[in-house]
Amino acid sequence: MSAFLVCGVAGPQLDAGERALLEELRPGGIILFARNVGDHDGLRALVAELRSLAPRPYVAIDLEGGRVNRLESLIGPLPSAADAARAGPEAVRALGEAGGAACAHFGIGVDFAPVVDVARPDGWLGGEARCLGATGTEVRRAAAAYLEGLESQGVAGCLKHYPGLGSGLVDSHSELPLLDDCVASESEVFHALITPGRAVMVAHALAPALGDAVAAASLSRLVAGRLSGRGCGPVVADDLEMGALARFGSIPERAAAALGAGCDQVLVCNALHVRAAVASHVASAAGRDPALSAALRAGAARVAGFGRGELPDVAWERVLRLADRSRALAGGRP
Repeated sequence: MSAFLVCGVAGPQLDAGERALLEELRPGGIILFARNVGDHDGLRALVAELRSLAPRPYVAIDLEGGRVNRLESLIGPLPSAADAARAGPEAVRALGEAGGAACAHFGIGVDFAPVVDVARPDGWLGGEARCLGATGTEVRRAAAAYLEGLESQGVAGCLKHYPGLGSGLVDSHSELPLLDDCVASESEVFHALITPGRAVMVAHALAPALGDAVAAASLSRLVAGRLSGRGCGPVVADDLEMGALARFGSIPERAAAALGAGCDQVLVCNALHVRAAVASHVASAAGRDPALSAALRAGAARVAGFGRGELPDVAWERVLRLADRSRALAGGRP
């Protein structure tokens, strides 16, 4: 079983070959993207099929609001995190509730949100309107409100991008950000929000202030390892395909490094052709490295049950009403 693997799938339906591959790999999670979202009934059918795999993976999606809304074709636009935060805690909670209701309706148990990075004036992520505030206190309060709304619908959240990408000047999808000394205090926002029912996503960024100026946070025992013993849910390395990791070996090699550094799971979102190679390489590496083998067992225990709880039966009309309410509270058109 590859409990350490969270992978994407090709389209709005599984063909026989892809289903057979998933049954062989037995990933711990499946992440959905816009390419997987066809019509309403088709998405419900896809999620139901993914949930029928044995052992059952959790099904996740990125549904932050704003520009990161994989369900926009079905539920319409949602306010960005920044717009909701400016409107106040009620609007932030409503954004989380709207996303949670949509996820629950489709059977999606995990939303890879909220962003817990602190917006900085010259930071790349803040410029994307994905941050909930410009100070640690603002972000902590707003993220708590978002999670209250999300979790009220039975959906698990994920705190991202640890230890805090706010000071990064470049997009980690293409380059390796360098984080300034404030990351030490900004990482405390994550620590304050950790619970066993929430995952934490680790960024691909250099954080010298946390003791490692060589390895990306996701590959660093000194950075990812800081989450050990804090009582969080699964620790997930961000998408291994990102350009920030270009200098750190092949995707399978990056996977083994992230898992050895303290991550419980790794994301392979779009390079679907390497899913089997990642699983094979990690299994081979664990056979040679008792420490990695032990880490995989511990990680599998943290992954077990995460994002697989019973979800409420949320009517589609309620999903649309909550999306309208979220837009209205944030100052947009319902």
